[in-house]
Amino acid sequence: MNPMDAQNQLLECMRQIQLNTETVHLADALGRVLAKDVSSEVDVPDYDKTFIDGYAICAQGTKDATVNAPAAFKVVGKLFPADYPTSLKVGVNEAVYVACGAPIPRGATATVKVEETRLNGDSVEVVRPIETGKGVIPRGDDVKAGDLVARKGRVLRPQDVGLLASVGLAGVEVFRKPVVAVLSGGDELIKQFLRNPQRIANNYSLVVADLASELGASPLALGIMPDAYDKVQAKISEALGQADIVVTIGGTSVGVKDFVPDAVNELGKPGVVVQGVLVRPGAVSGFGFVDGKPVVMLPGHIGSCIAGFYLFAAPLILHLSGVQCTGLPHLTVELNGEVDSGPQFRFQLLRLTREAGRFLASPVEGGSSALTTMVKSNGYALIPPHITLAKGSKVEMTLFNKLELSTVNF
Repeated sequence: MNPMDAQNQLLECMRQIQLNTETVHLADALGRVLAKDVSSEVDVPDYDKTFIDGYAICAQGTKDATVNAPAAFKVVGKLFPADYPTSLKVGVNEAVYVACGAPIPRGATATVKVEETRLNGDSVEVVRPIETGKGVIPRGDDVKAGDLVARKGRVLRPQDVGLLASVGLAGVEVFRKPVVAVLSGGDELIKQFLRNPQRIANNYSLVVADLASELGASPLALGIMPDAYDKVQAKISEALGQADIVVTIGGTSVGVKDFVPDAVNELGKPGVVVQGVLVRPGAVSGFGFVDGKPVVMLPGHIGSCIAGFYLFAAPLILHLSGVQCTGLPHLTVELNGEVDSGPQFRFQLLRLTREAGRFLASPVEGGSSALTTMVKSNGYALIPPHITLAKGSKVEMTLFNKLELSTVNF
């Protein structure tokens, strides 16, 4: 099946999945996805304040002020940020000292900087006209009551969290992080583990779990499925009981020990939806649903496994996380080498660099079991079949995650 058609089928199935939400404290909201629009119930700031150290005055009293004929204002008080609310007020020829962030007293229409005044006994002299509103942050300057401050689906950044706090929220409703169970298949993994219990042989499971975590999921590593049908089925059933998404590695093809598709079909409806796509690497990737829960079936070779993950697991994780877009950064790049797709779609790993003000992407080649090819890459492009792209061709590159740009030499 064409991988684009397979993803469209996945999208149709995803629409049936109910997204769960929870309320978290703002201290724990960074990186979470907002579950509903948030509008402010207050003005920010909720009172007129000064953003300088100076004197609050009635600006009208300075209209004729000059160096030789300054306007004099009697200082009748002092205000600091903690003094809100205040009952202080000023007349036309009165002033109040205000520290940065302090409330503006009634009657004052501007503030003038300390260094732009002259202190003369208990009065302060202003030597030039001051505009009305000078030095004042008016109420509601940043946010007005009723303003939409954050939309549903936004991945909360530090500045978003700060704005939510400024409008008086202590907690916020977000989409619950989907739990992604990861299972690896193969007696060879068990044997490697038994030969040396201190050695982590199941490294592909670690890669997939960490990729899921980067996308906002909570990974759950459930170990290895032995090469026996009943045990494969039992492990997948166990995973379905604990997770929102189950990802299996290996056992997805048509070999005598490839039990995963049959186990998924027997565990619930509709079972396997897609098994096999016209893409290399990753041709034996697929997915199914067991009574509403998705199972993503990834090949055992790491190159194919990664391709299947980004084709099927990543969209599921992002959808269940509440992300309203593709979630992965992408950009148009210039190929720094030739790419031949062949008779199928090609999941082409790329290494991004920046030279002379333009983004260049070098094809990264290697065996399907070579993890180093992914280490050398920071993204991929899906190339249509029967196409040879010459060096200098433009392609759309998807980055593995938002941190990959930090690896590019700017």
